[in-house]
Amino acid sequence: MLTAAAAAAAAAAASAAAAAATQELLSRLLGGEVKLFTTPCISKELKALGADFAATAATARQQQLHKCEHSPPQPPSDCLLTAVNGGNKQHWWVATQDKALQAQLASMQAVPVLFASVNGLHLADPPEQAKAAIAAGHAAAQALPRHELASEPLKDLAELRPKDESWKKFRRKKVKGPNPLAVRKKQGKQQQQQAAAAGGAAAAAAAAGEGDAKAAAKRKRKKHKEQQQQQRQQPSGAG
Repeated sequence: MLTAAAAAAAAAAASAAAAAATQELLSRLLGGEVKLFTTPCISKELKALGADFAATAATARQQQLHKCEHSPPQPPSDCLLTAVNGGNKQHWWVATQDKALQAQLASMQAVPVLFASVNGLHLADPPEQAKAAIAAGHAAAQALPRHELASEPLKDLAELRPKDESWKKFRRKKVKGPNPLAVRKKQGKQQQQQAAAAGGAAAAAAAAGEGDAKAAAKRKRKKHKEQQQQQRQQPSGAG
């Protein structure tokens, strides 16, 4: 008798420890205080499953009991759907491994779903309809209240705004031509000939000047050479 009582006490302690660990894990996952609940329908279902689910039933008994008032008891999935039906007014978070139940809960708004895997506990992604509702809620929270929109300064500002908002449309910039001041004018054929003749005359003048300079340098060298010869031919005077 003492052995059976000790085993029952150990099982109860293990169930309490498992419930506490689950509550702590959920608190860390959700970032706040968490309270665990079950329903009479779920407890009776676990008890009816026999010894294979005895540990799970013992852990469920450690949780607070939400009175669903189903008589006779309903299947656990129907019981949970009844609890969150009508917009989930009591803000329940449903933890279940039932894939069919997860799919049904995903079609509802404001019903977060938790499930376990080999990697731990996970929070299911909200459905697209819920994401749209969340986005609309954020937009409404950032908008000005109606009593502020009805204030006189905002009314005056609305009247000052232009009614035609076509100016807000994107306008493609037109491709502009080159700057006319930076573009050289095209020369006519006669002007090109005159410019070419002027260039040739300048080149000829430069060549003539270079030839005159060479001739002058040659004459200067010749004169200097003659002076040196005359000096060598003069007799040197006696001392």
